[in-house]
Order: sequence, then C-alpha cells, then structure tokens
Amino acid sequence: MASDQGMESFGQRLIADGAAFTRRFARAEGGSIAIIFAFSMLAIFGSVGSAVDFVRYSRMKAVYASAIDAAALAAGRIKQLGGTDADALAAASSYLAPVKAEFPLPGPITFVIADNGLAIESEAKLSVPTVFMSVFKIDKLDFAFKNRTEFAQGSDVEIALMLDVTGSMGGSKIVDLKDSVEHLMDIVIRDETSSSQARIGLAPFSAAVKLKTKHFREATGLDNSGKGSYKGCVVERTGTDAYTDAAPGSGRFLTPLEDVAPDKDCDDGREVFPLSNKKSDLKKMVKSLSAGGMTAGHLGTAWAWYLLSPAWNALYDSAEQPAPYSDLNAKKASGVPKLRKIAVLMTDGEYNTAYLNADSTTQARAICSEMKKTGIEVFTIGFEVGTTGTVVDTLMGCATTSSHFYNAANGAELKKAFNDIAMKSSPLRLSK
Repeated sequence: MASDQGMESFGQRLIADGAAFTRRFARAEGGSIAIIFAFSMLAIFGSVGSAVDFVRYSRMKAVYASAIDAAALAAGRIKQLGGTDADALAAASSYLAPVKAEFPLPGPITFVIADNGLAIESEAKLSVPTVFMSVFKIDKLDFAFKNRTEFAQGSDVEIALMLDVTGSMGGSKIVDLKDSVEHLMDIVIRDETSSSQARIGLAPFSAAVKLKTKHFREATGLDNSGKGSYKGCVVERTGTDAYTDAAPGSGRFLTPLEDVAPDKDCDDGREVFPLSNKKSDLKKMVKSLSAGGMTAGHLGTAWAWYLLSPAWNALYDSAEQPAPYSDLNAKKASGVPKLRKIAVLMTDGEYNTAYLNADSTTQARAICSEMKKTGIEVFTIGFEVGTTGTVVDTLMGCATTSSHFYNAANGAELKKAFNDIAMKSSPLRLSK
C-alpha cells in the first residue's frame, strides 16, 4: 500500500508542477508558440500520467482477480470437508480480508452458495481511483468479473460402495441408505452425456454376494446359465490368495454359496453392479435393494475391492473395467493425480457370518489391510452401531485415516457421511 500512496503523492506533485510551469510559460514572451508549447506539455503530462494510472489499474485488477479466485476455492474446500454454507462464506471473507485491507478499493464483492451447495459463485464490481487522469475528469477506472468454483464432477475417480442390505437394515434404515447413496451419485456424477471418468460400482451384501451370470462364471469357473443348482451367489475363497485381489483362476476361484450352505437364500435383485457413469442405471439398482439375511461383512469388503481391481477385468465389459493401479501415481498436466480409487464400506452391525477360513471380522480386516496397500483410499461408515465394539474397531481399522471413518447415529448423519465422502471425492475447479 505504501508504494501506491507514494505513487499518488508523486502524481499530485507532478500535476501541480506541470500546471505551474504551463502557466508561467503561457505568460512568457513568444505568444502563440508559448501557448502551443504549453498545451503540448500538458498533453505529455496527461499521457505519462494516464499510463501510470493504467499500470496501477492493471495491477489492482490482477491482485483482486487472483485473491477472489483463491477465496472462492477456500470456500469450496470448506464445503468439501463437510462445513456448512455459513462456514464456507466465512472462509471466503476471511481469506479476502488481508487483501482488502492492504489494497482498499470501493465496490462490492459477493460470494453465493449455488447448486444446492455444490458450487460457490463470486462477483466483484470495483473501482480504482485515478491520480493523473483526474485532470481530464476521469476520477476512476472500473472493472468487474465473476467466477464459479465447483466440484469437478466427472473427474477421474472410481468409487466402489459396499452396501449392507442385511435383515437389520429393514424399514426406515434401508430407505435412509437409498437416499444417501443417490445423493452421493448426484454429486459425483452430474452429467452422463459428458466424457466423464467418474464411475461408481455397487457391492450389496448380506449372507452372500449375488453375481450376474457372466460374473459368476468367471469368478467360480462354473456355469449357472442353465437350470442347475447354482443361483449366482458366492462366498469367500481359500488358499494363499484368499485375502488378495489376484485374478480368479485355478486354485483362486470363489466358492458358490450352495457348495457350503445350500439352505441359505440367494435373492435376485441385489447383484454386484460394476463401475458405471450411467447414473440412471445406478439409481435403478439402488431403488431395487431390499433388506434380508445375515452379515458377511468380509464378502462385501472383498467385492468393493474386486470392483476396483484391474486384476478382475475379465469379469467386466470394457466400459466397466477398472483402470490400472499405475494411474494412481500418474499426474495430469495440472499436477493433480490422474486417478483416485475409493472404497466405501458401510454396515449397520457386527460381521457374524463366514463359511471358510476364519470368522468374518478377521477376514474383513485382512482384506482391508491388503487393499490399502494398492493405493485404494478406504472410507468406512457405521450406521447405528454404537460407539464401541468389534464392528467399530473394524471400521476404524479399515479406514485409511481416522477422518475416513464416520459413525452415523441416524439417517440424517448417514446422509451427511455420504455427502462428505462425495465432496472429498470430487476435486475443486474454477469453471469461469
């Protein structure tokens, strides 16, 4: 600010000295030549002064444009981390305050939350007072601009949702889950017609995991396309690759439910849904979910991983196949990661059903540990699970960090958890 004050003081002295010189010269001998020279000097002073004013104007415009962009991004980051609208607007004002104090300019600057909290719009209409151009009755130079900070739906992200649809999820709880998942989809995937690289997969589970015919065949090496005894449900696999994402094959196939528990139900309508950016299809699948059965949490955990693992590409059509793990370490031209793989593990109770190997909790923890080694980011959500107990410990241990764990005590908190995860999954961008 001191440099701007010095510039103004210098300008005022220059104008005063120039005016005095012109008056003296006009009174001097030389008649018309003196007058012409005086007006020439005034034009020179005006041109030089105008250039100085424009330099200051350009500088102030650049300073404020950069500061307002940064303030809007700061507000968006608060929303991304789960803050309220008021928190976000306060962050924008706080970020901009030092700039306004150092370079005070008249005019309003506004920030508005838009698109149901998914964007922050800002607008500025400011004026830069002139020093030299005021001689020509131009007292100020105006500038205005707008920007919009939004969560970049369609970014390179793959999200696999493990959804507990066991019997304890009946009634209002399954309704709350459906609403929460659809809300996440609205944030992460906003435009199916774009060249979107944001995709979501679904891994509903109860006492087993249900697969479509093609997926069952590839995962088990068996055929359930006819009227045989296999209905499409699978449980865990045994052997050294029981807790890895090694591709299914000889010695690594999954076990059909009927081979270990023929009395268990294998309900239709809850099949694993591979990665997709077709929001309408994903929502249709979510709406069809129903509650029933026991809690084999390790199976849901495993299939959240299998949906994200490129080793399992043989199960899926080309548009459904996960990207290679190597993309997690690659960068875009802007410097942001090329890809994020995110597993969201949601349950409402203790893992109480297993068929082979160890108990469900032990298997789930082992799978989580191996999954995180690949670079997959793991969020976990407990829904009305209390504050202590085995399932809380399991979810906290599976989460990538403590901030990746959510403990939702009711439907409203469940929706907020999915909202926060959606926001954290969507990088910010300035769209205009």
